[in-house]
Amino acid sequence: MKRYKMIFVLIAIFCFAQTNAQTNFEPESKKKPNILLILTDDMGYADLSVNGSKQVATPSIDRIADAGVTFTQAYVTGPVCGPSRCGLLSGMYQNRFGAEHNWNDFPEHYKEEYVGIDPTLNIMSDYIKGNGYSTAMIGKWHVGETKDMMPNARGFDYSFWMGGHHSYFPKADKNKLHRNDGPVTEIKVPYLTDWFTEEAIDWINKNHETNPWFVYLAYNTPHTPLQAKEEDLAKYAHIKDKKRQTYLAMQDCLNQSIGRIFETLESTGQLDNTIIIFTNDNGGPCGANASINAPYRGEKSTYLEGGVRVPLFISWPGKIKPGSKYEVPVTLMDLTPTLLAAIESTEEPETYEIERTYPDGVFDGVNLFPFIYGNKPEKARPHQTLYWRTAFRGKAIRDGDWKLIVTPHDLPMLYNLAEDVQEMNNLTLTMPEKARELKSKLANWEASLESSPRFFTKNHWLKEKYKQYEKDYILIQPER
Repeated sequence: MKRYKMIFVLIAIFCFAQTNAQTNFEPESKKKPNILLILTDDMGYADLSVNGSKQVATPSIDRIADAGVTFTQAYVTGPVCGPSRCGLLSGMYQNRFGAEHNWNDFPEHYKEEYVGIDPTLNIMSDYIKGNGYSTAMIGKWHVGETKDMMPNARGFDYSFWMGGHHSYFPKADKNKLHRNDGPVTEIKVPYLTDWFTEEAIDWINKNHETNPWFVYLAYNTPHTPLQAKEEDLAKYAHIKDKKRQTYLAMQDCLNQSIGRIFETLESTGQLDNTIIIFTNDNGGPCGANASINAPYRGEKSTYLEGGVRVPLFISWPGKIKPGSKYEVPVTLMDLTPTLLAAIESTEEPETYEIERTYPDGVFDGVNLFPFIYGNKPEKARPHQTLYWRTAFRGKAIRDGDWKLIVTPHDLPMLYNLAEDVQEMNNLTLTMPEKARELKSKLANWEASLESSPRFFTKNHWLKEKYKQYEKDYILIQPER
């Protein structure tokens, strides 16, 4: 009998210990994930080894794709830096709040408070911070520089940032860098890509033991000016084109930086509970920085595939199948509702449906998890139709596999992307009814926009931009 009593006591102690453990410790799968969103600037679609580059190896960037899902048809909402970032961070078409043009060169009579994301709207960081996250913005901001548009007013606890164009070798007395709301007067790391990386690593190391964290790491590389470190340039001495050599060296440095961030996440035991996203703000500007968008024709500021299609990889260990591909069109404005599904849902994110309407507005983006998990009907798409517009410069629509581009200087361009992804064969004259149908649909979308553009860029570069539709582009990967 004593023996049985001892067994009962042991069972009771074990059950109490199990109950107590479940009460005091949250299961690993229920912890809110950390989020690292990496955005590059003016990178060519082809210039990653995971996308087939033979000239530059990018194993650390490729690692994100290998560990998660690759979106083979990912689009930006605008073909230039500022509008694209507005769509990414707001989760909606930036046209809804009048931010259609870039703002590095707009007429003097426009007011600075119009230039950026409307401060009355919540953005990705506001929502994430509201879910108990520590938040940091590091890198290129470029969505408004009035006090109520700066990062620390937009849901970021910490920021180390620049507005737009910047030298990669900043000087203490000549730079446009900000730490939170104040100017930077001391140079701690001589090369800007490395400095942004060190800022991100330092912040993660200081904050990872408290709340879950969100880092928006928006590198300005490989945007011009083309400036690289000597040790990186030396690796590409065999490239005769000086522009291309410098560009590849900058890509190499970027890859090294992401490798250091991986080392930090691994050494601190955070990698398995971190969502990592890698993407780019628009197509590479081939003439300006020698980037390559192969196999697509076009470049930054055009609505050809080379101007609006970008790499997009998302990894989340234990949640997203490594090495998977999603081959239906998505857009970067989907990232805000997708991340909210990951951190707000009491259900598994792959089944959670976030409402289109949110406290202060409407998301045009959608939660991508049900699609990448295959929990939608076979023919369902995140977006049947996608739209683009830069007022007085051009506009476009993709409906299914059909795409129509309209510019002020030429006939509309109609393409069937399922058969002609390089957009070589304009079908407007042979299929006028299809062109008319898409143009009408595009006009209906434009009519639904309640805000007119709040500012415009100057016209001096207009002719140059129109020539981009007629240029010859590199459509295959160059040899080493």
